[in-house]
Amino acid sequence: MISYIRMEARLIHGQTTTVLSKHYKCDGIIVIDDKVANDPDMKSVYKLATPAGVKSYFFDIDKGITQMKKAETSDYYYFIIFRDSITVKKVLEKGYKFNMEITMGQQFIRDNSISVMQGCGLTKEEIDALDYIESAGTSVVFDPSCNLERKPWSEVKKELKQN
Repeated sequence: MISYIRMEARLIHGQTTTVLSKHYKCDGIIVIDDKVANDPDMKSVYKLATPAGVKSYFFDIDKGITQMKKAETSDYYYFIIFRDSITVKKVLEKGYKFNMEITMGQQFIRDNSISVMQGCGLTKEEIDALDYIESAGTSVVFDPSCNLERKPWSEVKKELKQN
């Protein structure tokens, strides 16, 4: 069973493993990220950040879709973590349908990004991907600091337009 889905630039870190696991059941973490899936060193680093008793798995987009489908019917509880909204958009374009909302976590502030709230900067491409995700019927809420803030993308977007 998938218990939680998140877009998080840092993928696995203390907040996703300690704070969120107090609110959502988690037996395993499935990271869907082409770059990490093909980098044994990065997989090792992220496995070290995974809490004891929780397994972590790393897949590219195609294998990740297969694994999410398996997780949906599993007796175990899984967090699904994507690096960003662009990856989620690619998953949707390949025909996968999410049956729950997705939380936007921390996204690094970069030279080509706009700060949308504390701890979250988005590029034009990432903003467009968020619009695509919602147009495909999947709700997105923002909670960069893992405090269960759950601010809908529609509200974040309105504030962007006002500034």
